[in-house]
Amino acid sequence: MNRAASALIAAALLASPVYLVEAQTVPATTAADTAPVPRARGAYSKPQPVVVTASASGISATLSAPVDQSEVGVAIPFTLTVVAAEGVTLTMPTIGPALGGFEVRGVEHRTLGNDEVRTESIRFLATTFESGLVETAPIEIVWKDGSGVEQRLTVDATAIEVSSLVGAEFDPAIYRDIKSAVDIDLGQPVWLWLTLGSVAVLAAVLIALRARRRTLAARRLAPHEWAIAELDRLERDGLVATGALHAYWVRLSDIVRHYIERRFEIAAPEQTTKEFLASVSDHPMIGAEHRHLLTDFLRAADMVKFAAHQPAQSECARGLEAARGFVLETTPSTSDPAPRPIHAEVLS
Repeated sequence: MNRAASALIAAALLASPVYLVEAQTVPATTAADTAPVPRARGAYSKPQPVVVTASASGISATLSAPVDQSEVGVAIPFTLTVVAAEGVTLTMPTIGPALGGFEVRGVEHRTLGNDEVRTESIRFLATTFESGLVETAPIEIVWKDGSGVEQRLTVDATAIEVSSLVGAEFDPAIYRDIKSAVDIDLGQPVWLWLTLGSVAVLAAVLIALRARRRTLAARRLAPHEWAIAELDRLERDGLVATGALHAYWVRLSDIVRHYIERRFEIAAPEQTTKEFLASVSDHPMIGAEHRHLLTDFLRAADMVKFAAHQPAQSECARGLEAARGFVLETTPSTSDPAPRPIHAEVLS
C-alpha cells in the first residue's frame, strides 16, 4: 500500500465519529422506586420487568409488567395477582377503561386456589399515546379478615418510560438554515386571511376541548351512568326523525356492546355479533332472559346495519327502551328503586 492510500484511510478514520457507551448495572425494580431511568441518546438500556407489591396480614398483591420501557401505541401486558390466606374474604377491584395515563382493553379475570390459599389474577393490556414517564393509577383491594372487619390494601402506581416514534430529540445539524422571507401575493387583504385563520384555529381548539371533556367524563362515570347518558344523548339527537336509521342503530348497538364489555368485563371489541353473544352466554352474571333479549336486540340492529332493513319509528323507540331497561336492570346497586322489567317481546 502506497503512502497516499494510507493517508486517505487515516483521514477517513479520524473524521468518523466514535461513540463510547459505558456499561451500566440496572438494579432490580422495587415498590419504592418503579420509575425507569431515561435512556441517553446513543446508549442502549435493556428493558427490565416492573414489579410493585403490597401486603398485609393474610393478603398480598403484586402488579407486574414485563418491561419498563415501551413506545407510543404499543400494548403492554399487566398482571395483578392477589394471594389471600384461608378465612380472608376478598373483593377484587374492577379494572376500568382507563388506569392512570393508560387505556385498558382485554381484561381477563382468573381464580385459583387450594385448601390454604386463594389466588386471584387480573390480566389486561394497557396502551398510551403520551410520551415520557406514564404512570398507572393506584389499585385498591377490599378484603375482610376472619373477624369480618373490612380493610383496604393499595398497590401503588408504577411508571413506564414511553418513547415517541418520531424521536425525543431534535438535531438541527441535519436541517438546512432558514432562507430569507419571500413576498407572496395572496390576492386578498392580509387581515382577511388572518381573521379566517384565527377562526379556524379557535374552532379546532373548541372541538378538541369538547372531545377531551367528554372522554374525561366517560372515565369518571360508572358503566351504567355512562350508558344512560349516551342513550339520552342519542335520543336528543333526533336521528330517527331525520331518517338516519343506519347511524341510529349503529350508535345504539355500540352503546349496548360497550356497556356490557365494561359492566361485565367482557373484552370483545372486535368480535362479530355471533362471537359476542357466545361470550355473553358463558357469563354467570347474565341470566337467560337477558341473553334472549340481547340476541333479539343485536340481530335487529344487524338487520338495519347490514341488510338495509328500514324499521318504523315505533320499532326504533322500542329498541332504545329495551337498551335503557337492560342497563337499569343490570345496574350493580341495591339502594336504587327497582327498575322497570324488560319483556322479551319488546323488540318483536
